[in-house]
Amino acid sequence: MSPLLVQQLYQQVKQVITRSIAIIDRNGKPYPGANDFAPIKEFPIRDTISPEKRSVAVDGKAHLRALPLFQQGKLSGLLVIETSEEDSQTIQVLLSLAELIIQQFVDTHKPKPDAVDLLMTRLAYRPSTIDTEELEQQMAALGFRLDLQRASIVLKLSGFWDNYLQSVGQPLGEKQNLIAAKKHDIEQALTSFFSKNQDNVIGYIGNDSFLVLKDLSTTDYQRFCELITTHLSEITDALKNVHITDVKVSISSAANSIDELIPSAREAVEILEIGERVDPSKKVYRKEGLGIIPMLLSNSTESKRTFAEEVLRKLNDEELLVTLQAFLSANLNLTQTAEVLKVHRNTVIYRLDKIEELLGKDPRNFEDAVSLYIALRFRQIFG
Repeated sequence: MSPLLVQQLYQQVKQVITRSIAIIDRNGKPYPGANDFAPIKEFPIRDTISPEKRSVAVDGKAHLRALPLFQQGKLSGLLVIETSEEDSQTIQVLLSLAELIIQQFVDTHKPKPDAVDLLMTRLAYRPSTIDTEELEQQMAALGFRLDLQRASIVLKLSGFWDNYLQSVGQPLGEKQNLIAAKKHDIEQALTSFFSKNQDNVIGYIGNDSFLVLKDLSTTDYQRFCELITTHLSEITDALKNVHITDVKVSISSAANSIDELIPSAREAVEILEIGERVDPSKKVYRKEGLGIIPMLLSNSTESKRTFAEEVLRKLNDEELLVTLQAFLSANLNLTQTAEVLKVHRNTVIYRLDKIEELLGKDPRNFEDAVSLYIALRFRQIFG
């Protein structure tokens, strides 16, 4: 929670209530200057905290209750007060007051995005609101080239919002300057490592994240992904400081035309969100490393259709297709498949080898079989 918000919250709550209060972080540590219980250095919370719970117990302090404070859907801290769980009226009044103070703070200190930030945010979170023609017009108006291969990448700078914008960026004008400066730092980090690719579109899309439409005009896409993965620290160390402690990156598939940029940007955002849940220890996420999970969680019918097309594109032999379907239906059992098809077991093995050779996926491998099964189902459903 921003120190300025803590100060405002503490002062305004004290104006309406005479009881002792404290504002604590998610770990139970009181914020400096916001603790009326001076001897107490920690307020342990054992209960599970959720938006549905108006107050939780403070471990070992029967006379205290902690009221969860949420900021944009995320727990930002708790307000500790001398009261009982039965005093629902006081708890509700304080929660409503705190919610109002927090919302006013957010509205007042929300950074004003520039044109590129607005465009990148739409691509990242509302791709259905923009079509190829409008994207072309906006990119051209902003001075970016339309004829380049690009990859969408999301850089997540942990602590940028909570520890940097909220604490350093006061007042609003300073926030805007900090965002602009960090975008410049990202540009410098990328162009110093990929010196020939300088037509990068960089936008702040909220919280800790920046979206980049990376110029790949003279860089092979696979080579670019390898360099990002193996040299991430060298590329991103300049983006860190005492407030920004870590950098993670997600990389989309290559976009070879302007119309492919729209799904590419959304893909990069989804890959980061899913990747952090699947393997939070990683620093670089790509669709290939996450298997079929991004596609399964996507709401896009087109992405499912594309997945099926990419997996099955080279399977044009009807005999092989029938064999694959029979093998999957037989739970990967060679003998049962041979009986269903009325062929020798070795014939099934030969055909499965051909399928692996064509598709790069072995139906006898469980993960590959799952991908093939889902691709067949999606082609059946979506065409």
